Amino acid sequence: MTSVLKRHSLVAFFVLAFGISWGNYLLARAWPNFPFLFPYGPLLAAVIVASVTRGRDGLKDLLNRCLRWRVELKWYLAALLVPVAIAIAAVSLNILLGAPMPKADRFGPWYSLFILFPMVLVDAPLGEETGWRGYALPRFSAKRSPLVNSLILGVLIAGWHVPVALAAPSIAAYLIGSVASAVLANWVYYSVHESALLVIVYHTAQNAIGGWYLFRMFSGPELVRLWGLWAAAYVVVVFVLTLVAGPNLRRRPHPV
Repeated sequence: MTSVLKRHSLVAFFVLAFGISWGNYLLARAWPNFPFLFPYGPLLAAVIVASVTRGRDGLKDLLNRCLRWRVELKWYLAALLVPVAIAIAAVSLNILLGAPMPKADRFGPWYSLFILFPMVLVDAPLGEETGWRGYALPRFSAKRSPLVNSLILGVLIAGWHVPVALAAPSIAAYLIGSVASAVLANWVYYSVHESALLVIVYHTAQNAIGGWYLFRMFSGPELVRLWGLWAAAYVVVVFVLTLVAGPNLRRRPHPV
């Protein structure tokens, strides 16, 4: 079994990530009191496969990628501000198209964001990106361009999200946005020496400001339209990024 895992470690990771998360989803649906650990499937799969195939060295490499913090400040700003800007743009367009302006009291105190960010961090961003970018993406074929690898990973991530996407206001927007967001997140990843930490920061900002803070201020048809605008905004940004940066998703070669 160990030799099979070593030969097919990437396939084993995705099988485990899907199996753990989807299995937990089904158990939580069947027994409401069962702990919902769906977001942690990729993390658990990465730890299992890394430890079985490479032992301590595999776990050390995984941890190193998830703690790779020595990057330029501008990339921290990009990881934080780009997904926030896209969420704000989608909300603004939604209001221009007729959605009611959220009342000020629905935003809550400004300091609530400092509580929200760490809460969101330990949920989906940490559970997912430890696996997607900490373990899986570095093992994708170098013969393919970063853009192609990003699209492949994006489709896999979207497929993994299908059970929770069923509860989204717009399943199509959720899945399309997931693929486009994966490409944009990988632009950060490839530009900062393959740091999974920066994608964790990106994912945290995206979920905290979009999914938890702004999107919850809308409901009904306005919320469905907002999801569509959000996905469309991501597609447009990725299209422009591809024109500017090319299939390598960066302007300069990655240093060896």
